[in-house]
Parts: sequence; structure tokens; C-alpha cells
Amino acid sequence: MNILPGNMRFGAGQPVKRLEDQRLLTGKGQFIDDRPEDGALWLHVLRSPHAHAKIVSVDTKAAADMPDVKAVYTGADLIADDIGTIPTLSVFQRPDGSPMTVPPRRLLAHKIVRFAGEPVAAVVAASRVAAQTAAEAISVEYKVLPSVVDPLEATKPGAPVVWAEAPDNIVAAMSYGDAAAVEAAFANAAHKVSLDLVSQRLIPSAMEPRSTIAEVDKKAGRLILHVQSQTPGSTRDVLAEAVLKRSKESVRVLVGDIGGGFGQKTNLYPEDGMVAYAAVKLGRKVRWRGDRTDEFVGGSHGRDLTSTGEFALDAKGRVLAYRVRSVGCTGAYSSGAGNIIPLVLGPFVQSGVYDLPLIHYEVKTVMTNTAPVGAYRGAGRPEGVFIVERLMDAAARQIGMDPRAIRKANYIKPAQLPYTNPVGQVYDSGAFAHMLERASKLADWDGFAARKKAARKKGLLYGRGLTSYIEWTGGRAHTEK
Repeated sequence: MNILPGNMRFGAGQPVKRLEDQRLLTGKGQFIDDRPEDGALWLHVLRSPHAHAKIVSVDTKAAADMPDVKAVYTGADLIADDIGTIPTLSVFQRPDGSPMTVPPRRLLAHKIVRFAGEPVAAVVAASRVAAQTAAEAISVEYKVLPSVVDPLEATKPGAPVVWAEAPDNIVAAMSYGDAAAVEAAFANAAHKVSLDLVSQRLIPSAMEPRSTIAEVDKKAGRLILHVQSQTPGSTRDVLAEAVLKRSKESVRVLVGDIGGGFGQKTNLYPEDGMVAYAAVKLGRKVRWRGDRTDEFVGGSHGRDLTSTGEFALDAKGRVLAYRVRSVGCTGAYSSGAGNIIPLVLGPFVQSGVYDLPLIHYEVKTVMTNTAPVGAYRGAGRPEGVFIVERLMDAAARQIGMDPRAIRKANYIKPAQLPYTNPVGQVYDSGAFAHMLERASKLADWDGFAARKKAARKKGLLYGRGLTSYIEWTGGRAHTEK
């Protein structure tokens, strides 16, 4: 949060000097692909070309008979070896109060594929090229099924069903605030503003695509996993206990430079599990290196939130009530943070830095035949703040106010701090009007008209935007007892 200069303290809130730049900028980074091969085998994943289809048959004989191929795996092989599934982080309730559907996300699809890019088979060979070539020799017969990729279409009667356990494709729902009080405020408001907004689906693109190396330390009796992970502890626990069904002490996860994460590398992925499984099964070091296509179709995506936001305002531009209805897309699976992001993280900051007396949020998550959605740069907070900020601009235009003036009229005042927002989050500090004034001067807000006119003479379009952003992040400090 922004703190006035007079309130600055040593420690919390102070800038931290970066220590990693010199090493990385001089080419001394150590990424997964920089690690020596040391006779490692290579794994390659065969992916579904269909968004939704039955797997009629998988013929791996031609691939298995090719030179340098050490193993070929299918979903049936993993089930036979009692390999587990990747769990979801949090379980919520459906609109009727029943527990949400948690479909099993297997390392390799079994019987049905539910998004284009879902892993169907894996080949382990002496080289990366040999593994890729053998994967192309696998023959998979599919029976294509109807698919749905739009979350709004997915909830309509007669839409294709992603999982039979959730025939309406709705995963979970949450509600915040007082619906009746908000409705009454809208009935008596001098101004009403409504916007339909989409935070489109995005695909993270790190400098180094996801890559994994696994080997068994026979002396220590442990599996060693080198992986690009922002959450090595939970990666170890999920891989060990949920997927391989062994003690977490028997798995060691090592993380070097990850080449950018942006939230995408907070999950355990099927490819990570397959590399670990193959290393244990074959007793050899096994590695997998994803390419950009693997990232686009196999990595978790971000955002994909569709919302209708509404303000009820008085004649002076004060917001009386704020209402939001959102649909978040989880993709074909609920593993990872696909549900907690739109259901919890977004609503926590959806009121931004404004003192909004009444709110009512309704959020539901929906399955589609698309790649799973997970954390990406802010993980729900940018989407939530986007709604309230777009409404502030729309209200300013409708009422005829300066966009700065309407924000100042609704900002949380310093005297209100610490401030508890409508969903219970505490803002311990902040000088929002002060920061707006400072930003306006730095950007020469008042000189915009002249700059716009000059740009038009050159045949250029010239615009400006204003937003106030806040989020909670980082860890929690626990009091020692």
C-alpha cells in the first residue's frame, strides 16, 4: 500500500535491493536446459488434437518397436500402476450447497480427452528426436464429441457436458454482500451505470518453457526432481503423496532459475509427473523440455472472467451500491487455483480503494473444453480491480464529472484507516488521494489536451487512462507463542 512519507518506517514497506541481476545479465543463470544431459533419457508427450473426444483405441506397437525407444505409456498403464491424480487446491460449494465436482486430472487421459492439448501418451527414448519421432508413430482412434469453449454458452440448456458429474457445467458459486439492500439502493439512485466486461483468456509465455528432470538417488532412496516451480514445497507434496503415493520425505524437489513464472509455474503438471514416473519405472534419469507450443496448449492459462458490473450513485457521484455478477472459466479441470481465483481472490479486492457502503457479488465457475485456468500475474486481483475502475470511468462520463473527481469523492479517507472493505479485508494504510495528485502531476494530466491536439496533427491517436490498484500479496507474519 502507499504510505505517506511521514509514516515511513524501517523494514516493512521499504524497497528491497535486487541481488540477482548481475548474475543473470552476464549469462550465469542456471536454467533446467542448462543442466548436462549425463546420459539422460528423453520423454515426449503425445497430445489430443480434439477438444472433446472418446479414445477408442491407442496402438503403441509401432512406436515401441522403433530404435532407441525405452518405453511407451498410456493412461491405462498408469492406472495399472496405481498412479494417482493431480488434486485441486480448494473445494467449494455448488449453487445448491452441494460439494463441487472435482474431476480426476490424470497424467495421461483415459477413455476421454476434454481439451485440445491434453496428454494422451508418452514416449521415453534415448534422445529427444527419437522420442518425438516415436510419438508420431502412435495411432490413436478418436470418436469426436460435441464441445463447448464459451463459459456463458456452457451454462445454457442443451450445452455439451464436460463432465457427467456436473451436467450443467457449473463447478461452484460464491455470494458476498446484501442483495436486498443493494436492490433498494438501485431503486432510489440518481444515476445507474452498467457495463458488460470480459477479462479475456491469456496464455503466459515465460522465457524458458516448462522443463523437468527426474532421477532416482539409489543411495539415499529418494527421487530427485529438478523442476521450474514457484511452489517447490507443494510440488513435492502433491507429486509424492497424491501422484506417486509415497512419502513426501522420499521426494526432493530442486529449483534453480525458472526463466519467469508469472503464476503459471505454481502447479504440478502432468509432464512433471510423467518424468518422475518414468524415472522410477526405468531406474534412469529422464528429462522433458517443453517448447512454446507445449506451453500454449498444455500449460495453465490465465483470466477468462466475464462480468456485469453496476453502480448506483447519488447526484454528486458518490457510489451508493456496487453489484457484480461474474462467470469464471476453469477449463476442463478444477486442479490448481482455477476456482479460488475468481471465487475468492478477485472479490477480496473488487471494491478497490473505494469506500463503497453496499455491495453484492455473485460469482460462479464453469467448466469448458479448454485448457485449465490457473494463476497469472495477479491471479484474480487485476480482473476484480478492472471492474470497479471501468465503472468509475463510465460513471464519470455519464454524470459529466472529471475521472479524478469521482475517484476522490469515493476514495477511502486516511481518517478511516485501518479500513475493513465489504468482504472483510483490512487496509492498514494508504494515501489514495495524495497518490492520485502525485501521479497527475508526474503525468502532466492537465497538459493532455495540448498533447492530443499535437498528435492529431501528425495523424496519430492519443489517449490516457487512470486507475487505482491495490492487492494483498506475500506471506503472513505469525506471532510467536
